[in-house]
This record gives sequence, structure tokens and C-alpha cells, in this order.
Amino acid sequence: MTPLTALQRCQTVLAGGVPDRVPVCLQNFMQAAAFAGQSMRDYCLDGAKMAEAHITTWQHFRHDMIDLENGVTALAQAVGCTVEIYDDKTPPWVTKPALESLEQIDRLKPIDPYQDGTLPEMLKATRLLAQELGSHVFLLAEADQGPFSLAAQIVGIEEFLMALVIPEKKELVQRLLAYTTQQVITYGRALIEAGAQVTMMGESLAGPDVCSPKTYREFGAPYEAQVVEALRAEGKPIGLHICGNATRIIEPMIATGAAFLQVDYKIDRAVCKQAARGRTTLIGTIDPSNVLARGTAAEVTEAARSDIEHLAEGGGYLLSPGCSLPYTTPPANVEALVAAAERFGRYA
Repeated sequence: MTPLTALQRCQTVLAGGVPDRVPVCLQNFMQAAAFAGQSMRDYCLDGAKMAEAHITTWQHFRHDMIDLENGVTALAQAVGCTVEIYDDKTPPWVTKPALESLEQIDRLKPIDPYQDGTLPEMLKATRLLAQELGSHVFLLAEADQGPFSLAAQIVGIEEFLMALVIPEKKELVQRLLAYTTQQVITYGRALIEAGAQVTMMGESLAGPDVCSPKTYREFGAPYEAQVVEALRAEGKPIGLHICGNATRIIEPMIATGAAFLQVDYKIDRAVCKQAARGRTTLIGTIDPSNVLARGTAAEVTEAARSDIEHLAEGGGYLLSPGCSLPYTTPPANVEALVAAAERFGRYA
């Protein structure tokens, strides 16, 4: 088969086809900042530096998909949460919810992605990357948190999760989720219009490591599906990421219609591959901490070879860390990941 460009390779997989080899996505905003010699604060607050970090990283590693983000708090900050952005290796974090209670929901205002918080810097980075690399590298620009996780950030995780089991709070929960759904749509739309080929929402708090599958089916998946449908109607694809062991909710995740599922190393590969076959693309699933950040290059190579063997059959798979690469990930291990796709990444 004639070798494809990185862009063509990713487009082929996401369209349900089988390219020349398994593409590689790096979930590497922290590692990219470190590789480019930037602090997390400089990276997260300056779109030009974000773009520079990913261009520098791509020029060295030559991965197929650039995964652009600036942490998991961009939308939370835009809607009024207090966010701490650190100078060291720590990613941004919400330190104070936007609201003290669900009863204050009417105080929330729609976001303006061109004005609010760090969203304009993400859009700037997206435009710069699209201009520099967009003709031959696939660009995923993340729309931050999905409706469930954003709702939890807005009122505080404990209050939100408790409200899910209080019948008297259900109407307020639904109103908050309707609000957060629209904000994810607005931000995702802006990122695609800035030049990304695809966007993505992250729902770590909706997964089985935090909530029951029943809770996800009622309060997570339906709102994610609304995001997917609204953007798909405009020709703007969006993927879905859920941290941890999402095996028990893989079916409702697929049913959202997301363009792909970015899944963690904890999943049951056989179960998830069987569920996804012919229906969606899986992106993952190398352990980002114990293997990529703390392991050896040989261990990375073996983990990648094994995941390709178990997940690439028939297509529908991109090799990637299961979640964001730590700031301290050795470049040699990232090189080993990319090399493993080139060496072993044939679709059986």
C-alpha cells in the first residue's frame, strides 16, 4: 500500500477504512510544554506558545494526530469557576466552583469562546497549528469537559454527585446539564471553525471509576449525544473521552454517536473491541504513567505491540496513551511509541 500522509491516515481510520498502518495520537499537552521548555502557565495562557510547543513536538516525534488542549478547566473558567494555573508541572485546577448551590443556576451566562477565559488562546493555537501543519497532520482540538463533568465543576463535585440521587434536585440537575450541553456545543463549534479537523469532550467524572453505569446512562450519555448530534448536523465531528475502566459503559458511549472514543488503559480490550467493531474508532490505550512516564522504552514497545495486536484487527484503532502524558514523560519513550506503530502497526 502506498504510504499516506498523517492527515490521510487518520481520516481513513475515522471514516471506517484501513490505512497503511496504525496512526499515533499523543495526548501530550503537558509533555509538549516540557519538551518545548515552557512552564504550564506560559503554555496554558498563550496560544502562540501552545502552538509552538506542539509544532516543536511534532517536528521531533512525527506523530499522526496532534491532540491540542490546555487542561480540563478551560470551560469551567469561562463559565465563572476560579481556576489556578501553576508555574510548575501541575496542570490547571478548579479551586472554587462558579456557584455555591444548584439553586443559583440562573446566574450562569452563555460563554463567548472569543472572549472568555483561556478559550481565545485555544482558538489562536488551533488557527496557528491549522495554518502551519493542517495540510498534512490531523488536528484534534479538545472542547474541554463534557456536559456532566462541566456541571460538576460548576457547583462542586460533591454537591453535584449528591444531587443526582435526590429526587427533589432532579429538575435543577437537568437544567444545569442542558446549560453545560450548550456550552460544549458552542466551544466545539468554534474550535472546528478555527481549523481543527475534529474536537472532543472529556467526561472523567461520568465514568464507572466515579459513577455507576446507571448514573451515566441517565445523566451522562443523553447529554453527550445531544452535543454529538448538534455538531454533526453542522458537519463538525466530536469524539468522547472517559478516563478509567469504561468497559461497563462502552455500549452507551458508542450509542452517543461520537466520532471516536478515546479510552484508557484499564478497559477490557476484547470486550471494547467487539462492541466498537464496525461502529466507531477506539483511540488508546497505553498506560500514560506506569508505562510511558515511568517505564522503559522496551516496555513501551511491548505494550504498544500488544495493544495493536488486540485492538487493530479490521481497523478502527489509533495508538495513543490512555490519558494525558505526564510532564515528566521521557522523550525516548514517546519515540518508542511512534516507532512501535511504524514497526508493528499493520491492521490484520
